[in-house]
Amino acid sequence: MPVTFVVSTGRAGSTLLSRMLALHPQLLSVSEFFSVLQGMLRRDPYPDGEMDGRGLWQLVTAPDPLADAMVRGGQAVPEMFYPYGSGRFTAEAGIPNICHSLLSLLSEDPDRLYDELAAQVPSWPTRSAADQYLALFGLLARILGRPVIVERSGGSLIMVKKLVAEFPDARFVFMYRDGMDTAVSMSRFPMFKLGMLVVRAAEQAGLPGNATMAQIQAKLPAEYEGVLSPPYDLSGLPAMRMSPVLFGRRWSAMIRYGTSALAELPAQIQSALSYEDLLSDPAAELSGLAKFLGVDAGQDWIDAAARLVATDRAGAASKLDARLEADLREACEPGNQALTAFLTGTAFPPVQT
Repeated sequence: MPVTFVVSTGRAGSTLLSRMLALHPQLLSVSEFFSVLQGMLRRDPYPDGEMDGRGLWQLVTAPDPLADAMVRGGQAVPEMFYPYGSGRFTAEAGIPNICHSLLSLLSEDPDRLYDELAAQVPSWPTRSAADQYLALFGLLARILGRPVIVERSGGSLIMVKKLVAEFPDARFVFMYRDGMDTAVSMSRFPMFKLGMLVVRAAEQAGLPGNATMAQIQAKLPAEYEGVLSPPYDLSGLPAMRMSPVLFGRRWSAMIRYGTSALAELPAQIQSALSYEDLLSDPAAELSGLAKFLGVDAGQDWIDAAARLVATDRAGAASKLDARLEADLREACEPGNQALTAFLTGTAFPPVQT
């Protein structure tokens, strides 16, 4: 069965969905795999080409200094499930990136699961990167007895074209949320704040928006030294205030590009899921998703998944002052137009990256 990718802008409820999927006995809920491959902020180049098992293992187990810095600073986010403080690995020594989210959602003993992979993966032969990633998913599926694979990485909507090229048999679930609420959530979330700092640093260094962390660090403006470079002191991150309008523009750009890419795919290999609908009627939305994934919903699973829902997360933008709300609405309007066009099947111009 082909892999299904859940794609979203981030802060659209996809972590909740990963946790729900993890409760289903047939579903392998792979969380944040592309953060494992490209770093927490998705700034490293996507690893393609060929590699052997040793190269794959080194890639997925290398510590991410920013993720470790967040853990050291007590700012681990909900996507990070590792048992910090009681697990084998520590942020001071470096936690294998595959442990933060991916293995820790799949097992209550991620260290043991890590050891099972370590005993097999490094001996694998050379093959394409995509085949190695699929083999890794398949191994996890066999170990855990969960044959239906669903990968979810926050912010992966901008990767749709790459995913189609690398995994031609893949299917897609597009998860979306009200743009204004998403932007407000982004503006308060540590990883998005950190991502915006990186954008600012790149701009001040005269680098393109898609510059890698290594390129940015090579020309890092003085004000970001020690924050975006070792020792990665992120203690000031919680107090930073960033306008949700900045993130509204980012949301619009991601929605316009991602929906344009999804619109090129056959309807039968994709499904759309609204975060607001998942909150208001989880039974109906999960039943529909299970049908798309080819598994039995089962009342026990639906009941268990529904208990994860927190309805108080909707409507955050309604609490803004009138001027800021108006500015944010304007920033989100291009994305709203593209989202509406996609959901209604209306043609709209292709969008370039």
